[in-house]
Amino acid sequence: MKSFVGITGTTCVGKSAVAVELAKILQCDVISADSMQIYVGMDIGTAKVTQAEMDGVKHHMLDVVEPNCDFSSFEYAEMAGKIIQNLPKAPILVGGTGFYFDSLVYPPEFSGGNKQRRLELQQMLAEKGLEHMVDYLRQLDEETCNVIDVKNPVRVIRAIEIAESGQKQSQGTTKSNPQYDAKIFVLERDRQSLYQMIDLRVDKMVQGGLVDEVKGLVEKYGICQNSAFQAIGYKEIIQYLQGNCTLEEAIDLIKINTRHYAKRQISYFKRMNIAKFINVEGKTSKQIAQEIANFLVV
Repeated sequence: MKSFVGITGTTCVGKSAVAVELAKILQCDVISADSMQIYVGMDIGTAKVTQAEMDGVKHHMLDVVEPNCDFSSFEYAEMAGKIIQNLPKAPILVGGTGFYFDSLVYPPEFSGGNKQRRLELQQMLAEKGLEHMVDYLRQLDEETCNVIDVKNPVRVIRAIEIAESGQKQSQGTTKSNPQYDAKIFVLERDRQSLYQMIDLRVDKMVQGGLVDEVKGLVEKYGICQNSAFQAIGYKEIIQYLQGNCTLEEAIDLIKINTRHYAKRQISYFKRMNIAKFINVEGKTSKQIAQEIANFLVV
């Protein structure tokens, strides 16, 4: 069974820098597990790792699709899985999209599935929340709803797909074996410290040209109604460009929405029962990387 080391955590917790330091220790590649850094041209607003920050470490799954296209977790798992299979050494997966880790580690219990419908269900999840999706599944297949982990959005969406196809997941296997030997580490820091770092990062993004980046994307692609253009940092600046708010209001909203996103990330990571939590407060990236490396050799 192939393996990988996962580094995840909230936005602004320092994942990318730790991944680079750990990759240098383990002498391996890094694969991004960030649902927005996959998009071409979305660099500043996603805090995409730069060539300088990579420090010679090879990175995969960055800039793989145009922003006017949707990209599902199913497609991510397919692409990232092929990379893992072809690499000679176990890579490091780094990113804050817990959904990507789950989709990669746990394969669907049933084969098939319509990619377009999966995108629609994922959009419904983003707009209406997990509780709405669970209620919808209960209407379709109450028996399955009673036996699967309804706190896991991957499981819920897959169960809905199966139920909509006329099958019942409860009649098949409800647990899938991990597809990879994954050792996942969740980086965490004090909530107040995290919020301060979020505010600083947003200010840095704006100073670094976020408005011009969004302008360029709008000029090239128009304003698309898809995941990329709904990303935090982009949708607020688009509102500013459309004259619906001032720049200061847009910046404040980015900070608020990023904090809310961090809260949702924390909730998701707490459900990842295969993960180990690492407190990063007061530690350098090198120290954190060495701490993780020590766990790996135990």
